[in-house]
Amino acid sequence: MLFGQTVNAQLPSASLFVGHPERIKTLDSLIEHAESLALRKNDYKHNFEHAINAGNKSDSLITNVAIHFFTHLAYGSHPINLQYEGVRFKPTIYNVPVLVNDYVHNKSLNKLVVYFTNTSKEVSNILATLKLYRDSTKKYANKIELLEKAASDYRWLNAIKLGNRLILVNIPSAQLRAYDHGKQVLSMRVIVGKYTTPTNTLSAPIDKITINPYWMVPKSIATKEMLPKIIKDISYFDTYHLQLLNSNYKVIKPSTINWENYSEENFPFTIRQGTGCDNSLGLLKVEFDSPFGIYLHDTPEKGLFSNTNRFYSHGCMRMEKPIDMGKWLLQNNLKAIDTIDFNKCYKEPSPKSIPVTLSTQVIVWYSLVDFDNNGNLKFYKNVYDK
Repeated sequence: MLFGQTVNAQLPSASLFVGHPERIKTLDSLIEHAESLALRKNDYKHNFEHAINAGNKSDSLITNVAIHFFTHLAYGSHPINLQYEGVRFKPTIYNVPVLVNDYVHNKSLNKLVVYFTNTSKEVSNILATLKLYRDSTKKYANKIELLEKAASDYRWLNAIKLGNRLILVNIPSAQLRAYDHGKQVLSMRVIVGKYTTPTNTLSAPIDKITINPYWMVPKSIATKEMLPKIIKDISYFDTYHLQLLNSNYKVIKPSTINWENYSEENFPFTIRQGTGCDNSLGLLKVEFDSPFGIYLHDTPEKGLFSNTNRFYSHGCMRMEKPIDMGKWLLQNNLKAIDTIDFNKCYKEPSPKSIPVTLSTQVIVWYSLVDFDNNGNLKFYKNVYDK
């Protein structure tokens, strides 16, 4: 089984290669020059040479090699590496065996290479940049390696984008893009985790949007960052619009607690921040399944989006255009969001959860190669030293 395609699916019954030396020569040449396509010749060469000398099995074996090669051009040689896979994507947008058969008979395998390369502007750009670096000195070896990996990643992502509604967040570029079956519909800057509290990579289905969310303070933040300040000054709760909940999630008065008795190891409370304009999550939160307790959300700190290096959070992702995101996710239920005036600052409004019923996935990934809004390839700093 090859990634993204079953090798023997829909193989043609007529001979594709045996008896057609020019076709074998074309495939051999493509394998020999696999490096120019950010592929590795050795992934195909041994099987190809074995297939040539396999007697009456030669044609099916050569065809398998061709399908293997073009599957990598279509879907990349591997999926991108994620810390959590809440969605296991199965790229099926291309029927590679049928395409190989069609192009062998009616066009040429060289044109099938062009077809797959031109399907993704990102991949086309990466391959052109890769050629420039390969034609230069050896000092670019590290960037060549990054580009080869990026070519596979973007091939995989392109196939996923074409078949889904997708939110894509790249951590090093601190950039979010949303796609509707291949068409980009949103682009915005995001603020992601700092080095000591990094944002995790994942895939997950979008679950719901919460308008006017509470911020349930993670225990690590409550005990390591807030508790020392609370011990010094109980008015910290009022200053930051915080509420204290007991183990039954009932609101209790902070002044009734002897804070000296509690520590990081002994903290039986939950701290949450009240709803409204000053809430750290802003006015809107996009929720999805994740073991890391992270999500996409608004923020009252709009000025941070103008910074080039946007690594400030505890792991969650703050959106530059949260209302645009909410309207896109709820485009089949706009009444639920259009009745809310986001320009008004209500006092402690009640949270409102709205299910996202249009199937939409989020992928948070880590790539040092990304593109600006003009399509220019850029290398980004390895912020987490991965």
